[in-house]
Amino acid sequence: MIVSAWYDGHSTYGVRILDREVSLWFRPEWETVEIRLPDRADPVEIPLTESFWHGSPELRSPRIKEFFLRHDLADWPKKEPPQFELEPLGRGAFRLNWLTRVEGQQTLPLEA
Repeated sequence: MIVSAWYDGHSTYGVRILDREVSLWFRPEWETVEIRLPDRADPVEIPLTESFWHGSPELRSPRIKEFFLRHDLADWPKKEPPQFELEPLGRGAFRLNWLTRVEGQQTLPLEA
């Protein structure tokens, strides 16, 4: 699935999943998910908050913020966040993959 970088305007960063993708790839019984970042071997464990299920489907973590900062991704033009592929690996594990932007490719809407 394609996800976009997310920032709350204060200090929290993460990746945003489209609302319609949440029920396809995430299970309500999961309390956390594991994300493997492209540049680190150790996975990030991220809690699935109540707001994740009710209109704010972001996976938020200081480790995602650090990833964005390491790769100069933390400051993007308004409404043009970087996009990635979030690859399901099974049992609540995902891999965040780089997504190469193709010229003329449409960006995902910020709201579903």
